[in-house]
Amino acid sequence: MKGIVILGAGDFGKEVAWLIEEINKREPRYIILGYLDDSELKIGTSVNGYEVLGPVSLLPEISRKQGASAVIAMQDVDARKKLVEMFPDFNAWETLVHPSVNISDRSSVGKGCVICVGGNISCDTRIGDFCLFNISVTMGHDCEVGNFVSIMSGSCVSGHVVIENCAYLATNCTVVPKMRVGEHAVVGAGSVVIRNVKAGTTVMGVPAKVLRFF
Repeated sequence: MKGIVILGAGDFGKEVAWLIEEINKREPRYIILGYLDDSELKIGTSVNGYEVLGPVSLLPEISRKQGASAVIAMQDVDARKKLVEMFPDFNAWETLVHPSVNISDRSSVGKGCVICVGGNISCDTRIGDFCLFNISVTMGHDCEVGNFVSIMSGSCVSGHVVIENCAYLATNCTVVPKMRVGEHAVVGAGSVVIRNVKAGTTVMGVPAKVLRFF
């Protein structure tokens, strides 16, 4: 077993700790050393039985002293990207996949990803680095998912879909086949994407349309 630290002691941090516990039930692999979080109110407290050890800047020191790997427990795509950029020389990012997840042997998942309980990833799909698939996400065949993508609970992505870097799909989204969701695009909760989503836009609704703020 090896040590692992969780970056982020918020609500999703608790869920990632639970995910690691579920992995360990199937095959003991990790010792959770605790959380790292920049909130001064959280440092020194306990979250679901694990201590908040200090700010995220301690990651290189903890890794060097204890040989620990790390996982980022933050749903925000830019927050994850910022943390990775903070530690360009850190190479022990862990990919965590819940034991219940079905992943085709013909598909691939990059480093630093978190794939939660109940997920399904069909064949010939490629998932980039530092992606988050929350509870019960379904990913169809022949999809391309970039880096730092977040897909929230209950979302269903059909076949031949391209999701570019740093896109965010909120809870219970549906993306029909052969769509492209652009870089830094946001798809609102419960939306059905039937047209390509341009980079940097926010869409919502059934069918999903661009939100305009006045």
